[in-house]
Amino acid sequence: MKKRIALLICISIILSFCLLPTFVLEVRVDGSEDLVYQQLARIGDLFDVRWIHSVTLQPVVETYRLEAPGKIPIVKMTFNEFGPNLPAHPEFDQYWVIEDGEFNVLGYDLVFERVPVTIGAVAADHTLVYDGRFTRLKDVYRPGGYVHIGLERKTFGQFLIEEVKIWLKGQMKTIF
Repeated sequence: MKKRIALLICISIILSFCLLPTFVLEVRVDGSEDLVYQQLARIGDLFDVRWIHSVTLQPVVETYRLEAPGKIPIVKMTFNEFGPNLPAHPEFDQYWVIEDGEFNVLGYDLVFERVPVTIGAVAADHTLVYDGRFTRLKDVYRPGGYVHIGLERKTFGQFLIEEVKIWLKGQMKTIF
């Protein structure tokens, strides 16, 4: 009888843990919505998308805030050399802080539902940086591919199941 009660308590604890709501930073393939990467996340945290500019061959860092699912504002862009498709001057309510040879563009009024990224095929090496973890996007999806980075709310059990699916896909790629 005591073993049954202990077993029921253990099962209840595990089920409760799996039903806990959590936030997850996700990378999904545009169009198919295939989940190729996920990481537990916290509301209010910042994450970066770092890449190498194809013309200047200099680093660019875009910083975003996880405000809520479907609400990810860009906070700052940092670069050290002007190039095509980079800001040339402040626009609207933006302002620039120049320090240590870097241009920091602040004051954006731009909120993304999900952050779009076309993964560089040659030099860009787009990298997602969150909570001390560096994830090269070309390692989770193909170079030249189009993905989006979003924030989702799910249960911890859903997170674990999807983590296993991502791992299994990776295992299948190494086998074939």
